[in-house]
Amino acid sequence: MMERYGAVASAAFDGTSLPLPMSVRLSRLAKPLPAAADSDAFFTSIQIDRPLIRIEVHIRDTGVAESLSLGQSGVLSVQLLPTRSGQTGRDIAIGDAVLVGIELQYQQAAPASAKLDFFAEASEGNTDPLASQEWQQ
Repeated sequence: MMERYGAVASAAFDGTSLPLPMSVRLSRLAKPLPAAADSDAFFTSIQIDRPLIRIEVHIRDTGVAESLSLGQSGVLSVQLLPTRSGQTGRDIAIGDAVLVGIELQYQQAAPASAKLDFFAEASEGNTDPLASQEWQQ
């Protein structure tokens, strides 16, 4: 069962607070690697490449976004608030996240915002860069 969380309480990247976070989107990706012997007409097995995680963070502070550098890497941490009573919040940490895109959005009737795109890849086949846990009470 996938839990849905209501709001992003806080976010930080490589020691820099990402103020006024609006949303966070996490996508896990794995590329299939089909394999077969030369004498086979069809693939006989599928292996999965190292896990890759794509993260989009939307914030309302373009100044902080402009101070970050493409290619910068570090730990991306996010704290999510619960949506209903009885549910606890969630702390998420993505190790070795790399900033690969910064999109600044200036609209006439809305405050400026920024979308930060990150990728994180497992350093080896048995590890995952994503760590997630319920808030410690």
